[in-house]
Amino acid sequence: MQLTLPIILVLGLLSGITPLAIDAYLPSFPSVAHDLNQDISHIQLTLSVYLLVFAIFQMVYGPISDAIGRRKVVVTGLIIFSLGSLACAIAGTYEWLLSGRVIQAIGGAAVAVTIPALVKDNLSTNQFAKAMSMVMLVMALAPLVAPILGGAILVVFNWHAIFIFLMLLAILAIVLFLKTIPETLPSEQRTPLSFKTAMSNYYKLTRQPIIMGYIMAGSLHFAGLMCFVTGASFVYIKVYGVDEGLFGFLFGLNVITMMLATTINGRFVERLGIDTLIRYAMTVLMLDVIALISMSFMEQPPLPALILGMMFFTGPIGILGSGFMGGAMRRAGSLNGSVAALAGTIRFSLGALSGVVLSVLHNGTFVPMLGIMAFCGLTTYIIYRIVRHFEQLSPISEKH
Repeated sequence: MQLTLPIILVLGLLSGITPLAIDAYLPSFPSVAHDLNQDISHIQLTLSVYLLVFAIFQMVYGPISDAIGRRKVVVTGLIIFSLGSLACAIAGTYEWLLSGRVIQAIGGAAVAVTIPALVKDNLSTNQFAKAMSMVMLVMALAPLVAPILGGAILVVFNWHAIFIFLMLLAILAIVLFLKTIPETLPSEQRTPLSFKTAMSNYYKLTRQPIIMGYIMAGSLHFAGLMCFVTGASFVYIKVYGVDEGLFGFLFGLNVITMMLATTINGRFVERLGIDTLIRYAMTVLMLDVIALISMSFMEQPPLPALILGMMFFTGPIGILGSGFMGGAMRRAGSLNGSVAALAGTIRFSLGALSGVVLSVLHNGTFVPMLGIMAFCGLTTYIIYRIVRHFEQLSPISEKH
């Protein structure tokens, strides 16, 4: 498979399905709660449920794609996702909306977990890194555009139209995928479906404290990010009275900081080393945690201060996300694929849990969101320091 521009764009579209499903309907939370006669915390749970189901099914689809090929899994996932989007679009009750989100997540997980394997099948490690960086650049635009687009759709139409848009996007992705990208895993290279072997590999990884430490550190930071994603619309729109359209632009500022951090990471990682960049990013994160704790004791912090607090929490993930994953993989040997799947499952599970905790602690203020984010940031730092201590006791040499 030659990585032409059309293929890269299609891969970026496929990789952006889940960020769009997460972020596009954030501005509609208050409207959905009103129309379905539900408390805002119940609507926030639809995001947490999506993340939890998405996390679980990532570990399921990996072995399936190795056994039957990539195209079948991707197309099936997109079909399931489009059906889930349709169910959400016509939902007239909370239960129907929740069911639709579950179906969406089942389909989205198939696409998300298959794309890296699809890219890696016919490429060397260096080519894979270059290809995925291009795909991730396209994918990074999805969470930036999603809330802006969702806010615009909400202003012109209603929240049902957001899910119609997601359904049409999935259908378009099916057409473009089938037309552009061939099967990358020949029949002779496929492996028999063995969940026993897959589970055995996952178990081995859980017994490696340094690997699990990096995974947990990255997952906790991601959980703090997802707490912000879950609670942002309520805090900005209801607490601060921000317009639904403007909310999308304010939310997009966080994605810009993530893209900036990603750019810094790509430019300086070979010169300074990933461990140095992680230290810098952790310093920024800890200073922000102090700011979040301080703001949580205010009656209502100024909106610009809150916006900056969110930006400096989310921005470091552009360095820490790849840094923590690299730290885990450099000790995983031949189990890098299993590391990625396990990390994805834990990451999205904790992301879902943070949303559930936010819903339980919901009291109509900004304090629960800031408190959970500060807790996640602090525990990320503590785990990272413990992992670095163990690494110094058991150093390894790297080829690259």
